[in-house]
Amino acid sequence: PKIIPELREKLLFAARKRLLEDEAHDFSTRQLAADCGVAAGTVYNYFPTKEALMAAVMLEDWQISLNRMEKAAERAESISKGLSELEALLRAFSKPYLPVWHSYNHPAPLPEYHTVLIRQLSRILDLLLQRQEKRCTETEA
Repeated sequence: PKIIPELREKLLFAARKRLLEDEAHDFSTRQLAADCGVAAGTVYNYFPTKEALMAAVMLEDWQISLNRMEKAAERAESISKGLSELEALLRAFSKPYLPVWHSYNHPAPLPEYHTVLIRQLSRILDLLLQRQEKRCTETEA
């Protein structure tokens, strides 16, 4: 298959726009291909299914959100403020995708994905708690 430089990023950008503006019920690889000026089959050179493309978009945004949450945990002045900021960041990630998740008929998420999410969020909570524990120890000394 012919691979076009930077087309993957262009596809992800166009897919994100369609997902967040038009929602998943109006999302098709044919429309996406037209948006990017390529044949519909070309999309499959980069993503095996429409679902894989949608997942790639969300995964990119999730990684950005995780990085923001990690920074928030590192700079939080208190556990309470840190948890509030983490919640706000989780909501900021989730809110644009809720209509997509609700409109798309898909099988239940696989348990291994839940395990990964739990580990990722646990790591960030651990950062927050360890930082606050260190602050308390330093204050007591």
